[in-house]
Amino acid sequence: MTTSTPWPRFVAFLLIGFAIVLIVPLVVLASYNHPSPADDYCFANTVLQYGFWQAQRFYYDGWTGRFFHNFLVHANPLVIGWYGGYKVYPVVLLAIILLSFYVFANQWLYKTFGAGTRLAFAAGLFIGFMSTMAGLPEFLYWYTGMASYGLSSGLFMLLLATLLGHQRRGFGLFPGYLLAECLLIAAIVGASEMTMVTVMSLLGIIALGQLIQERRLTVPTLLLVSVGLISCYFLMSAPGNAIRMGGNPNSSNIPLTLVSSLRYSVGYVAHQVFLTPLLPLSILYVPIAWQLVGPRSSGRPLPAYLRLHPLLGLLHGAATIVALISLHFYGVGIPPIARLINLINLVFWLVWGYNLTLWVVALRTRVQSDRWQAYARPVAVLAVVWAIVMASIGPVVPMIYGDWLSGRAAEYDKAMQQRYQQLAAQSGAASEIAPLQNYPASLFLEDIKTDPKHLWNRCWADYFHKKTITLQNVSSQSAR
Repeated sequence: MTTSTPWPRFVAFLLIGFAIVLIVPLVVLASYNHPSPADDYCFANTVLQYGFWQAQRFYYDGWTGRFFHNFLVHANPLVIGWYGGYKVYPVVLLAIILLSFYVFANQWLYKTFGAGTRLAFAAGLFIGFMSTMAGLPEFLYWYTGMASYGLSSGLFMLLLATLLGHQRRGFGLFPGYLLAECLLIAAIVGASEMTMVTVMSLLGIIALGQLIQERRLTVPTLLLVSVGLISCYFLMSAPGNAIRMGGNPNSSNIPLTLVSSLRYSVGYVAHQVFLTPLLPLSILYVPIAWQLVGPRSSGRPLPAYLRLHPLLGLLHGAATIVALISLHFYGVGIPPIARLINLINLVFWLVWGYNLTLWVVALRTRVQSDRWQAYARPVAVLAVVWAIVMASIGPVVPMIYGDWLSGRAAEYDKAMQQRYQQLAAQSGAASEIAPLQNYPASLFLEDIKTDPKHLWNRCWADYFHKKTITLQNVSSQSAR
């Protein structure tokens, strides 16, 4: 699809327009966001009690080796009492995601298409990813989850764009590219085990492609792989990882992991193919891929990453998705939870698009484009309408507009403000908090409990300098 004729411009207009339809409520909802009792207060308390750097060490030695994640969560706005920061960072993160998608599109379609097509490509990828998100609050509005998965998703897209730009210049010893790539790799690996597997899979296919095509590994590739491996070592060798894994009796069960992961993968792929905008957006992408890999005016061959055999790309992509799915089965013995599925979705869409491009390369000389060009216009218009419909009935669009337009998000914001005022006004050692009347699914993750000894309650109590904070029991409250 190019934007030199009216109908491709119409398709691009619809994609960009619907992306804006998604963006507006996401920004508005950020104005109602608040810190979550789930972890946000606990990380802030650790910093306030022991200091920023000592808090890093406590978590690295006692719970998790996610060194980049630990750095971010111990710098959350609660440390300085800035509640407004929880309304700002979702907008900043959303801007990073949008920028990273466009930068990736700009590098992937470099000079082959105009700015309009590149923007439409980025909008389509954003729509597909954001509208099918399994856990929106964990990705965008929950600070602790953002530090593991939301920000690292944007950083991964920026890493892809940087690698594409580096490859275009011959993948040589360019200090600027190498420094940016090394920093991005270290940060993404240090965010979580999921992102670690994602980055190492990417570096693995780069190295394998070089070995196949050039029979050697270049110095930049060796450097990037070394940085990745060193980062993996610091993540996986942390004493806290053994403590965290040892606390779950279902962890490290390899037979259960293999069987469960493969079974889960079948349903997951079927869902992505048939219940998301993946197929219609793929139809829109095929003409782009066709032109992208077509005869090159410069006479240069295709980039190395487009000369891999499609079966190799398919095998690598399938192995990556199964590996990501298996991590949660291996760690705790259950399927991936929503915030993990968010990242799996992003990788799946990227893997799908990349493999689709490889197959276009393989089949381009065997298919005569004249036969289907006559149907391109109606098929493209039908596909973009199909994609928008699928995105509209997905899990995210009805939720964000429902929470915004119904007033649930505003009522939640008002109730949270009243809680803060109540806690500030009460001088006693114990406080009892009324349950929230509205739980906007787009913003709300988890509340404190009726048990004052629960971790979330204890973290709240410590932060607000109370001996205990308890959530009122709904049944006892209604009986009064």
